[in-house]
Amino acid sequence: MGKKINKFEVGIWGAIFSITALLICIYFVTSKSGEYVQVKIDGKVTAKYSLKENGIYPIIGSGENILVIEGGEAYIKEANCPDKLCVKQGRIKRVGQSLICLPNKVVVEVVDTKSDSESGVDAIVK
Repeated sequence: MGKKINKFEVGIWGAIFSITALLICIYFVTSKSGEYVQVKIDGKVTAKYSLKENGIYPIIGSGENILVIEGGEAYIKEANCPDKLCVKQGRIKRVGQSLICLPNKVVVEVVDTKSDSESGVDAIVK
């Protein structure tokens, strides 16, 4: 027979669920929709596209990816990489979200209107 769940365990699971739901709500309320997607190939920024303008953009890195922007969201429609994980990552629109294709060395990231060079930051030192 299975082990009975006591009130303490139910309380712990209830607290974990409540905290998780609260953090998800905070994320969606405080996160900001981006203005652009920035394309990096092998770590270097190669293009920047507005999320306000629909379009289809080929990205040529170590392979080829097809980036689609529609309705303020970006996603990778096609890729010639073997695993196609970048295609399965879905749509992005919030600042900091990214689509990554490791085999093709491509990163597509949602950014705000300012890039690092426009924000006044010269360097970050650890």
